[in-house]
Amino acid sequence: MAIYLVKCPSCGSPTELNDEKETGFCTECGAKIARDEAELYVPDPAEGEAEAPEGSALPVPAAEPAAPEAPAHIIPAVPSGPALNNAEQVSYLVMHQPQRLDSVVFRSSDECAAYISSLHSLILDAADRYARMNHAEEATCLDFLDKAISYCDYLDTKRLRFLAGTHEEKGKTVEDYGSYPVSKDVLRDIKQAREDFVEAYNGFFRPKIAAAKAELDETREKIKALPAGMRFYHAFCTPVMGILTAVLTAVGIFALVKSESGVNLLNLGILIVGAALFITWAVTTVIWILKGASVRQLYKAAERQVNEVRTYRAKLKS
Repeated sequence: MAIYLVKCPSCGSPTELNDEKETGFCTECGAKIARDEAELYVPDPAEGEAEAPEGSALPVPAAEPAAPEAPAHIIPAVPSGPALNNAEQVSYLVMHQPQRLDSVVFRSSDECAAYISSLHSLILDAADRYARMNHAEEATCLDFLDKAISYCDYLDTKRLRFLAGTHEEKGKTVEDYGSYPVSKDVLRDIKQAREDFVEAYNGFFRPKIAAAKAELDETREKIKALPAGMRFYHAFCTPVMGILTAVLTAVGIFALVKSESGVNLLNLGILIVGAALFITWAVTTVIWILKGASVRQLYKAAERQVNEVRTYRAKLKS
């Protein structure tokens, strides 16, 4: 295996290309580079680098710049990468998850700047990656957007505080803190990215809400067109109504049995009304069970569609 340093046909930047793969991607702009059409990168002698021998077919080895070691609590800068499938894009975003501000202790203004720069780069990179994802894969897109939105919410302040030093006061060590302003351009970019992510996220649910509401309206119209008796059966033949009429009947019977002054008209009236209502409930319930199957399906469909609308609305992000 050999690594070629080739010239990107899109931006002209040098990038590495593996000779065992037919294609590669520019690490600067993400453009796709075909191995058979790639042009070897020849440094400009004016920049102080040695020019490759004319006609040389040997690859120009890529230099490995020494990356500065970042503090453990600062996230690394995120370069744009090649196009990945949706699941890989979600994994990429999870792997580069930044620390929340409430869990970071900045010890200098440089560390504040590094955090802001890294988070800014990550969010802009996430926007670019989402644009290249397969939006037909709803589940992975929602996962990606949900995480991207949460990362945008990490920077919710215009100033960061950092530990500038300490001093002695009354025999105790007192910490001194400095304040580092967040660039308005960075805040604007992150706010705009968040709005775009939220709009894309909600875009998956708005059509679902509209479709569920249309089905619900259609079902309600069918219910309105039912005979009055069927609508009465549905309203009256409920378990709660059965319990209430049974209790009313039992109260009338108990009052008559316990009455010491003979038959009391009030107690008798309670018994008659309760018994009549209970019998009516029982008869209509039997009719409803035997003949109201299709009507019950309409009411169940309406209930299901109401729950769908509520569920989809609950998923919308503000």
